[in-house]
Amino acid sequence: MTVNRTGGAHPLQILLAEDETVTRLAARALLERAGHRVVAVEDGPAAVAAAAQGGFDLILMDLDLPGLPGDEAVRAIRGQPNGAAPRILMLTASATAQGRSRCTDCGADGMLTKPLRLDALFSLPESGPQAAPPATGPDFDEGAIKTMREMLPPVRAAELLDRTAAVLDQHWQALDAALKAGDLAMAGALAHKIAGVSGQYGCLALRRAARALEAGLEQPGADQAPPAGELAGTLAPALDFLKRCAAAARG
Repeated sequence: MTVNRTGGAHPLQILLAEDETVTRLAARALLERAGHRVVAVEDGPAAVAAAAQGGFDLILMDLDLPGLPGDEAVRAIRGQPNGAAPRILMLTASATAQGRSRCTDCGADGMLTKPLRLDALFSLPESGPQAAPPATGPDFDEGAIKTMREMLPPVRAAELLDRTAAVLDQHWQALDAALKAGDLAMAGALAHKIAGVSGQYGCLALRRAARALEAGLEQPGADQAPPAGELAGTLAPALDFLKRCAAAARG
């Protein structure tokens, strides 16, 4: 089947590789609501194994997968007998030049900045990354939650929003502990996760703060963590926003 660049008439068989559960659920619901057929996996080895079965028009590959990083998974897929066939797009919330370079140098056809959006997915040029999200703007995207409520039954949407709030809080607690322990690599990985989840669920100020912290943690020669106060300050409003949206979904 020819890949539908417009997202219009022809449903696609899509392989989605994303380890963060709440992000994977939201992305899968978005794609299936648009009429596409989705196989979702949680790690790099599973993505390579699924791709080896063939039949996919499009592979969406998260950069930071467990077991095998997304860029290495793409290289493995391209080395398979049918590896040249599917279009592969990287998914990342990375704010760093290194992360973006990994996406563009692994043999993928392009890169999408999280959150996944259908308009970006099917309008991405054949080469070159999607533009990074703006550094300023509104704190929240009500449209992301509206889309979520349109895609799912009210009770399911509320459960997913509550779960997302819990996941973000857990990631922050782990990030704070990593900073106190001086584990900057772990703190950067958790800031990346927070950026990906918060963007998918419309918490734009939290995404900006997480991306800024991730970029600061990966500065060459950094010997201490940058302040995390901005991220901490945007977390509580984001959690309140998600909980209010969950309550509204329940009616």
